[in-house]
Amino acid sequence: MDAWKRNLYILWFGNFFCTAGFSMIVPFLPLYVQELGIHDEKQAALWSAFIFGINHVMVALVSPFWGKMSDTYGQKTAMIRSGFGLTIIIVCMGLVHTPWQLLLLRAVFGTMAGFSTSSVALMAIETPKSEVGKALGTLQTGQVTGQLLGPLLGGVMAEWFGMRNSFFLTGLFLLIATVLVVFGVKESRSYEKFRFRRKRSAESHEPLQAKPAPQRSKPTLREVVRQSPVIVALFLSTYLIAASFQSISPIISLYVKSMHVEDHVELMAGLIFASSALGTVLAAPQLGKWGDRYGHMTVLLCCLLLISILYIPQARISDPWILMGTRFLTGLCVGGLIPSISSMLRRLTPKSIQGSVFAYNASANSLGNVSGALFGGIVASSFGIPIVFYIIAGVFFVHFLLLIPQYGKLEKAAIKRENASN
Repeated sequence: MDAWKRNLYILWFGNFFCTAGFSMIVPFLPLYVQELGIHDEKQAALWSAFIFGINHVMVALVSPFWGKMSDTYGQKTAMIRSGFGLTIIIVCMGLVHTPWQLLLLRAVFGTMAGFSTSSVALMAIETPKSEVGKALGTLQTGQVTGQLLGPLLGGVMAEWFGMRNSFFLTGLFLLIATVLVVFGVKESRSYEKFRFRRKRSAESHEPLQAKPAPQRSKPTLREVVRQSPVIVALFLSTYLIAASFQSISPIISLYVKSMHVEDHVELMAGLIFASSALGTVLAAPQLGKWGDRYGHMTVLLCCLLLISILYIPQARISDPWILMGTRFLTGLCVGGLIPSISSMLRRLTPKSIQGSVFAYNASANSLGNVSGALFGGIVASSFGIPIVFYIIAGVFFVHFLLLIPQYGKLEKAAIKRENASN
C-alpha cells in the first residue's frame, strides 16, 4: 500500500476519534453546568456558551503559531503534541467541582488544539497531485463524521455511565487517535528536529566554510493573499459557517428539554445531532464528485441556500422526532460546505505554506465557533431559543449573497496560482 494511502486511512480514524472527543460533551454540557451548581436554565445556557466558546478563543489565538511550528518541525510532531495534551486536559474536566474550573480547563484545552488542521496539511503535502482532492474530501468526511456522531456517543455515555465518566472515556478516544499517529503515520519530507534551545548560527560551528548560495524563500501568507484575495473570502466563509452552526449546538439539549421531554434528554439530543451526521455521511461523497465536475463554489452556494431555507421551520418544531428529520435534511447539505472550502484553499495556496494557511483557516473557524456560541447563548437567554434559528437562517442567506460576486474570481485566481507554480 502506498504511504499516502496508509496515512489517509490512519488519519481518517484519528480525526474521527479526535473530533468525536471534542463534540462528545456538547449534548450534556448545559446539564453538566447545572450539576456544578448553576440551576437556572437561562444562566446555564449562558455559562455553557462561555465554557464552549473560551476553547475556540484560545484555538483562534494559537493556531497561527502552531501552523508555523508544523511547517518547521513537521505535521506529525504537531499532531502528537496536540493529541497527548488534549487527552490529559479532558480527563481533568471530569474532576472539576465549579463552573470556573471547567472554564479554565476549556481555555487550556484550546491551546493544545491543532490535530485536525495538521492532518489536513499533511495529506495536502504528502498526497500526489492527482489524488489530493479525493484524499482531502475523504479526510474531511472523517472529521465531520466524528464531529456529528460524537454528540450521539456522548449522549449514550452520559446516559449509561454518567456525565463525569464520559470525560474519561473521551480522553481514551483522544489517546487512541494519538497512538495511531505515533505508530502509523509516515512523512516523506525531512523536517528540523525540535529542540528546547535556540540554535547557534552556522558560522559559529563552521567558520571556514563558505556560505551556501541563498535560496528563494517560500512565499508569505500576505504575498499569497495579495495575489489571490479570494482566499480572504474563503476564510470569511469558514467563519460564518462555524458561527451559524455553533449558535445552536451548545443549547440544543435545552431546546429538546423545552419540548417536554422528561426522560433521556441527553440521548435524544445526541440522536438529533447524529441525524445530521448521517445526512452528511450519505451526501458528502456525491457532493465531492459534483464539486470536481461542476466546481466547488457551485456546490457551496447551493448548499448555503438550501440550509438557509431548512433552518426556518426548525424554530417552530415542538416534536423532537420532527426536529431530527429536519436536521437530517440539513446534514445532507452540510456535506458540501467545509470540504468545498478546503479544496478551494488547496488550489489557491502553494504547498510550502499550506500548514500555515490551513491554520489560519482553523483560526477563522474557531472565531466563528466562539462568536456563534456566545451569540446563541445571549440571544437564547434574552429572547428564547427559537429566535436563534431565524437568525441563523438569515446569516446563511446573507452568506450566499456575499459569495455570489466571488464566483468568477475563484477560477481566475486558481489558474493564476497554478501558472505561477509551473
